[in-house]
Amino acid sequence: MTNLLTEINATRLIALSYIAALTAALFYTGNNVWLFTSSYLLIITSFAITFKQRFSRPIQISFNGIFISAVLLLTWFAISIFPSQVKYLTLYNFFWVGSLIIVFLISIFNDNQDKLWLNLWPGILLLVSIWAIYGLVQYYYLHVPANATFLNRNSLAALINLALIPAIAYFLLDKEDRPWEFLSNKILSLILLLLFLTIFIITSRGASLSLLTGLILLLVLIRKQLLNTQLKSLFVIIFISFLISYLPEQFLHLAHTDFAERMISLKDTSSAGNTRFIIWKSLIPLFQTMPWYGIGMGSLWLFWRPFRPAIDHSAGYFAHNDYMQITLEAGYPGIILLFALFVFILLNVRRALKTDLTKLQRVELVALFSALVTFATHSLFTYNFYILPLLIISGLYLARIQYLVTPSSTSLKSIPAFKNSFKLFTYVISLTGIVLILVTYFVSISLSQYYNQQAKQLMIQHKFKEANNTFLKSQQLGPLMDNPFFSHADMLRRGANQLLQVHKQRQANLLLALALDKLNQAEKRNPLRPQIFHIRGLILKATQPDKAKQQFEKALKLDPRFLFSRIQLAELLHQENHLKAAMEVLYEGVNYTYPTNKAMLEYMQLFAKYSREAGVDSFAQHLESNIKRFFIVNGSK
Repeated sequence: MTNLLTEINATRLIALSYIAALTAALFYTGNNVWLFTSSYLLIITSFAITFKQRFSRPIQISFNGIFISAVLLLTWFAISIFPSQVKYLTLYNFFWVGSLIIVFLISIFNDNQDKLWLNLWPGILLLVSIWAIYGLVQYYYLHVPANATFLNRNSLAALINLALIPAIAYFLLDKEDRPWEFLSNKILSLILLLLFLTIFIITSRGASLSLLTGLILLLVLIRKQLLNTQLKSLFVIIFISFLISYLPEQFLHLAHTDFAERMISLKDTSSAGNTRFIIWKSLIPLFQTMPWYGIGMGSLWLFWRPFRPAIDHSAGYFAHNDYMQITLEAGYPGIILLFALFVFILLNVRRALKTDLTKLQRVELVALFSALVTFATHSLFTYNFYILPLLIISGLYLARIQYLVTPSSTSLKSIPAFKNSFKLFTYVISLTGIVLILVTYFVSISLSQYYNQQAKQLMIQHKFKEANNTFLKSQQLGPLMDNPFFSHADMLRRGANQLLQVHKQRQANLLLALALDKLNQAEKRNPLRPQIFHIRGLILKATQPDKAKQQFEKALKLDPRFLFSRIQLAELLHQENHLKAAMEVLYEGVNYTYPTNKAMLEYMQLFAKYSREAGVDSFAQHLESNIKRFFIVNGSK
């Protein structure tokens, strides 16, 4: 009895760890690394508890195509770290993009799957419902896009879709067949109303079409288990949700595009997906130059910048088609293994549906499969495989699918308890060692980013000694990362400039030599970072202008949008009385979009000045009017 209670409590703790990890992941936007670390520390907690159980208890695992292809895919992600030009990015994205497989593999080793699911699913549904409410508040009260904590509304739509399909499936069951008594028809109806309403106000065409695909698949595959009364209620809920989203648009004149208008735009596919077509076309040269093993997980934004067209207004990090991006980053083996995983999921679900499953098992299996189909379909138009909370939920769904298809598997293997092979002391030390290595990695990268940011603040405040020590801490904690090295080099360059102003040439030269060494170290870690070449150009500008120009040109070759180097290169050319060449450098940057900041203002002012000097008064006037508009808009800032 005591062992049973301990097992149940451990399962609840694992479920709580996953829900907490999901919560942290929902706030993670790519820059706040400490949230990524928090999420993974909680996943590691689940790993530790799960494998602690494995010491004394055996478990049966199906070594089917799902398991094998998932292991091979994660293994390939790990192998691809070694040839990557930017290893720290590929290592980081091994855990980021690989989190779906990591969560899946950890979860299937839990030997109380039903209890785990009973604790997990209500938590997932609650979190998604809260995020849907957040999106509704943003839309109706704050009058801003319904993104919740995400940077893109498509990501919120994908999150809702993952919860919506299983919620519909449970709603269509008789309430006596549901595993949770508190999920009554009234509560589920309210949740479905909230989720559908949020989908309608988000007006994501890709998310809506993928949801429709998953919903049709669900209804077709569980048609024999459907209750007609519940099905009618579902359509009423969908209709009411649509009316609530549509009527305020008509009578309150909210300044947002309505759902019907967005769906009608799909008739013209050239305009509906125009921005994505621009991105996809610009990626073709990368496919022609990439090695067969890929450019490295998470590295697309670095390699893509020279090829990005000026009319692309995206952030420049994602291909908005996960399969194109994974092919580029993980190579052909990566995308083949991912598609193999998809095929084996389909085959195993199909086989399991032909067996004697209970009504609840059949509905759950179809619902989770349909939810993953929705996720995979939507990934054709967005970057779901790079959104951490979506990957965590998908990994948990895949583990549940693996459990439900296991009875029909012909490759069931019994893994004996580890106590048969290891002494308790050896096992505990090994498990603790693995956990400590993982914890050390995640904590180190978080602290490295923290110290790097702190050092930059100290540098701005001209506290160079404190900043120097803080940069060194950041470098020690993140030895593979380039940012602490080139940021430190920039601080040393600034310090050298101050010494030169008081005629301390020798001390300034020592700092500049150290700065160049830091830049060399940064370049070894990431040869695709334009800031490295820009800072080197600034150091060489006074004494070796020709070499400085080469560095600025390298920076612009890596990123044509890098205004800082464009300005510096034009100024150097102008100083050498090459006005035409300076104008050409500035003109090459005209068609690109830039954030409205001081760099863009400096660029426009310089271009206007040189245009006047070259006698192009009309263009100079155009630039000067834009500069005045900039000051009017930003004058109070």
